[in-house]
Parts: sequence; structure tokens; C-alpha cells
Amino acid sequence: MSYKYINLFSGIGGWELGLQDLPMENVLSCEIDKHARNTFITNFPDLPCIKNNNFPTDIRTLAPYDIPEFDILVGSPPCQSFSTAGLRKGLLDSADDKGNMFFYVLKIIKARKPRAFILENVKGLLTAEGGRSFRIIHDLFRNAGYSFHYKVIRGTDCGIPQIRQRVFMVGFRNEQAEESDFKFPEPVPLKYTLKDVFNCATCDRDIAHTVMTTRHNKNYGQTLNWSAYIIDGQERRITMEEMQKIMGFPDSFVFPVSKNQKMKQLGNSIIPDCVKMVATEVLKYLNKHDV
Repeated sequence: MSYKYINLFSGIGGWELGLQDLPMENVLSCEIDKHARNTFITNFPDLPCIKNNNFPTDIRTLAPYDIPEFDILVGSPPCQSFSTAGLRKGLLDSADDKGNMFFYVLKIIKARKPRAFILENVKGLLTAEGGRSFRIIHDLFRNAGYSFHYKVIRGTDCGIPQIRQRVFMVGFRNEQAEESDFKFPEPVPLKYTLKDVFNCATCDRDIAHTVMTTRHNKNYGQTLNWSAYIIDGQERRITMEEMQKIMGFPDSFVFPVSKNQKMKQLGNSIIPDCVKMVATEVLKYLNKHDV
């Protein structure tokens, strides 16, 4: 079966890279950052959401019934409110409504009742406000008539050499979690290591630190260093091209932005291979159960 989906926080298109080989059609994307929008449009000019001008900027002004028909809702709500690198305010964060994006997602789900949803966020979502934020999110989606499954998935689980940890949340309409047999994907072997990324003989690690938007000037051995490695016996920082490989983005992916913007966009993005693996299991479940 083929499914239509909407992406409420599209970023630069990490979701689209992961979903492009699956029987899923993007009918609407939403992204507020102008630089991310530029990168998205540059790489996906032929998507129906772009061709049909269904690429709004702000989810807060998006009327649920103005959205084209769709089966699956996906997205990565802003994570600054829950990140361990941030202030961990969770749902209490009122700055730019960052902590409230889940409520806007829920508004659309309750109004349009898609067959399923797939959401992704930082691992810190599970413990923000002592776990209160996640309990609220869990209960709200369950009360809206959906099962709620979640799992922390690393880049390494999906074959990508990065320790990046993200929590994936999946739900199916009119299902109860205790009655569902949905399973997240099993880990797969690494497709390549840092030696392949750096094209070197030796590297102090096989798996990269989590790519971040800041702290890129930390030296090797310093706390929160993620960009400096010992490569062939010498310390050096990774290049933008190497960062792109560590995120699992193809060499053909274009960044029509400045170096600083590219770093920000990669640090904020999602690993496409993780998207593909989770979405594949969601489609298997939908096809099996005809939810």
C-alpha cells in the first residue's frame, strides 16, 4: 500500500531522505527557519508539497482542515526545551513556544485522526521536569485514541557511526499499547566506521560523538568535545563534508547556505537511516493490521 504523510517540522529534509524509497508521499511540510527551508527546497523541488505550495512556515497558524488528506504524521518538534545541552525546561518553556509544539501536533492529530504518527526528539525528553513532560505527552496521545510506543535509538543501531541518541515515538489510531504487537527495528551492523569517513589508517574511535550545533571549537579530551579526533596520530577537527557523512547524508545532498548554517542544520537534523528503519516497521504494522 501507498501512504500519504505530512511532516510538521521538516528541517532540511532528513525525514524525506529516509522516506524517499518507501511507499510514502509527502503532501505537506512545515518549517519556520528560512535557511532550512532553502536547503529543503533545493534538494526536494519535485515533492508534491513543494509543487502544490503546501510548505507553510509556522505550525501555530496551520489550520488542521486546510491540510490535504494524509495517513501518517511525522516530525521532530523543537528539542531545545528538552536537550541536556539546554535548560531542560520541558513543556514549561514559553520562549517561542518551543516547549508547546507537542500541543500543536496533538491538535492536528485530534482533528484529522491519521492512521499513525512517528515523532522524534532528544533523549532528554524522557527526563525533563523529572519525567513529567514525557508522562503528559504520553497521556495526551493515549487519551486522543492512539497507542504510544517509544524507544531510544542510536545512530549506531541504524548502521551509522555516531552515538547520537534520539527517542522515537510511534502511535496507531484506535489501538491500545498493551494490545499492540508493534516492534521497533532491531539494530543492524555498522555500514562504515570513522576510518572510512576520514579515509585514514588509524583513528582513536570507530564511532563518532554526537554532532552538535555548538561547541565545535573544543579540543580533544575536553568536556563536550565532539569535533576533534586523533587521526593518523594527529589531532584535527572534522570537516563539513565529514560531518555530513557522520550524519548519514549522501555526498549529493546540497547545502546552499553558509558554513555556520550548514553546521547548525546538520546538528539539528535527523539521521535518515534511522527514519527509514522505524518507518519501515510502521508500514509493516499498518499493512498487517489495516489500522
